[in-house]
Amino acid sequence: MSSARRVFRPTDRGLSSVNFSIAICYPLFAILTVPSTLLPFSAALLAGGRSRRMGRDKRLLLVDWQGEPVPLWKRQLEVMRELAPVELLVSGMPDLEYPPDARVVPDKVENAGPLAGILSCLTAAQSELLVVLAVDLPNMSSTYLSSLVQRSVPGCGVVPAIEQDLEPVAAVYPVEAAAVALTLLQQGRRSLQTFARQLEQSGLVSIQKVAPDEAALFRNWNSPADL
Repeated sequence: MSSARRVFRPTDRGLSSVNFSIAICYPLFAILTVPSTLLPFSAALLAGGRSRRMGRDKRLLLVDWQGEPVPLWKRQLEVMRELAPVELLVSGMPDLEYPPDARVVPDKVENAGPLAGILSCLTAAQSELLVVLAVDLPNMSSTYLSSLVQRSVPGCGVVPAIEQDLEPVAAVYPVEAAAVALTLLQQGRRSLQTFARQLEQSGLVSIQKVAPDEAALFRNWNSPADL
């Protein structure tokens, strides 16, 4: 078994000040067996992008869901609802008819990309873990997201990786990751790859390799050529 890594965990979710305590995060594959039930967690749909490359609002693109065409945002919320989270959050603006059980969380840091959305949802979350899912991943399944939650523990989430590329918009983050996101944004650094790598180095996430037959789950719709 690999040795334990000590990491700092913010106990205050506010953005103005952060207190720290010591936590231990072991590699999850070494100590964690898959539980029969999931830990309590919040779920957030990342839907605040401007869709510049697509040329139209990606949230409204139609996709098949259980034999019927539905807007992509509805499909993604249904995927996360199947996980039975403590709450459903939507990162973005309240400009669509989101269902009553989905709470819209505007970015606290404007024009800063998906990292700002993740930060806002981490600070708003009522649970210790947050599942995030980008709106433009039309193949992602609740089964796969559930497997990520099963490998997470309070204080240590999971980020998938295809070879050396991390997949940080279909991942699980501990709320302690908010401090890292805030620091990066204050430095003008918006890269989700950098964010996830820093969390890995701090012991706040583990990396899960994506199997070849799972890679299609991460196919995204960024431009008309992807449709």
